Amino acid sequence: MNLFVRNIAESCSEQEVREFLKHELGHYAKSVTVHEIGTPKAYATVELETDGPYVGEVIARQLQGKHLGGIPLTASSELFDEEDPPPR
Repeated sequence: MNLFVRNIAESCSEQEVREFLKHELGHYAKSVTVHEIGTPKAYATVELETDGPYVGEVIARQLQGKHLGGIPLTASSELFDEEDPPPR
């Protein structure tokens, strides 16, 4: 199961994002991949150590709104949500 974290500050480095997410998610974070770092579209994909159907959403809610680089993060178990649809 994957967790998607968006709204990452352009000023954050890939290492900062990885360390923050591994610290916040603890043993639930199997791996963290950061995409488009340094751009307004930066996001991270976290592979979770769980396969429970709703666990990803519960973890996303716990991470939602935490600040990294002075900006509140958004998180979900889906790549795109209703507020952030895929580009056309």
